[in-house]
Order: sequence, then structure tokens, then C-alpha cells
Amino acid sequence: MNYLRDSWRRWVAWLLLAIVFAIACGFLSNWQFNRRTEALQKMQQLAANYDRSPVELATTKFRTKDEWLPVKMTGHFLPENALLVRNRPLDGDPGFLELVPFQRQDGLVVAIETGWLPADDRLNAPKTYPKPSGENQTIWGRIRPSEPTLDREAPAGQIATINLSNFMRKTGVKDSAITEFYVRLGDSNFSKDGLPKLLNKPQMDEGNHLSYALQWIVFAVMAFIALVWAVRKEIEFKRAATDPNYKPKVRKKVGDEDNAAEDIILLS
Repeated sequence: MNYLRDSWRRWVAWLLLAIVFAIACGFLSNWQFNRRTEALQKMQQLAANYDRSPVELATTKFRTKDEWLPVKMTGHFLPENALLVRNRPLDGDPGFLELVPFQRQDGLVVAIETGWLPADDRLNAPKTYPKPSGENQTIWGRIRPSEPTLDREAPAGQIATINLSNFMRKTGVKDSAITEFYVRLGDSNFSKDGLPKLLNKPQMDEGNHLSYALQWIVFAVMAFIALVWAVRKEIEFKRAATDPNYKPKVRKKVGDEDNAAEDIILLS
């Protein structure tokens, strides 16, 4: 007897829904695998470049393979054009990053992140803070990519992100300016009382992307398992209702045989 004759359309609909759900899980799983790949690539990039000896900055374009590469250059800071980058906590403390243009001897202007500054008691930017001198000097630091803009206004003397096009526009330094990357200062000779504080080497890990990717695969498989279980239960229910001789199988629980043996002993 076909116990699904009257309900097969409903189960086909549930099957299609399970297929759609599984496809969605597949996309989400693949997305997590890709995020893990990106995280591993960033870790490899950090390990490959961070501790290398500084080389002369010889490019104006950002290349992924150059991220974290230590570079050196000779010129002078433009301290009067310094800006603070908002919302940059460090070790749980609210603060700002100091960003200062640096003009090389050839006239090219590079944005230099000189370090971290703590917010005041009201979480506002410090009214005064150390700035580098405008004397000629040789500095070194590590290449970092420009950040996206948030299209959000910031108070005077501040910017929301290290978006270099916005930074150069705000400072008025537009000509001969690099806008694809900035340099995180690797050594400072102007900080007072340890400020601005140079940022340490980032501690990177791949995160939970692999476990999340596997979880989405499990969810997809569980959808079909649940569908099969539901179909079997409906068949058992309808068969039990129409066939008086049918006795559904009852799965024994762990310990049932021991309990039965104990009952026999007690009754004897």
C-alpha cells in the first residue's frame, strides 16, 4: 500500500525546500572557506614581510605582496598637517592614531602613521599631543593599504578612517601624494612619555572560519536526514492506523535489558 499517495506533493515541496536550503548552506560554507583562505594569506604575508630589513620605497602603487614590507625614506614631516584617526582602541583603551604627511626629497608625499594616542577622560581627542619635527631625517616603517571611506564627517583635526584620498584632501596636500598606501612608523625619535605609542606586531589567527564552513555542510546534510525521518514517521503512523497487524519497531534504549533482568529477579 502506498501510504504517501495523498501527501506526496507536500513531501516534494519539502524536498525542494531542503534542496534550496542545502544550496544556501553550500554558498555560506564556501564563503567561510574563502574567508579562511584570506586569513591564511594575510598571516603568510605578515610572516614573510614583517621582520625583513627596510628597503628604499620605490613604488607609488599598492601591491598586496608589499603589505607589511619595511621601507625607508629621507625627507621631512609636515607636522602642521597632522590629523587624528578616530575610534582606534588599543588593549581596550579608547584612543586615536596620529597621521602625519611626510615629504620625501623628491617631493613625493607619503602619509605616516606615527602611533597611538589615548583619549582624554571624556573620550575626546587630546588637545595637545607630540608631533614630529619638520627637520630632514630618514625614517622607516611598514606599508599598509589605504582604508575605505565611511562618508562620515569628523571634527576638525580628525578623520574617520585612514582613507588617503580624504586625508590628503583635508590636509591640502594633493599634488605628488600617494593615496594607495601609507606607512606605519617602525621607530620614533620624537615621542614623549612613550606617546605616540608605536603599534606592536599584530597577533593574527585564522579564526573559526573552518569550523563554521563545516557546520554549514552539516546543516545541509541534516536537512535531508530530517526530511527522511519525517517521511518514515508519517509512513509508520499511517500504516499503524490502517494495518492492525503492524507493530512498529521500538528501538531498545541502553540499559533496557539490564532493567528487565532486574525486574525478573525482583518478581521471582
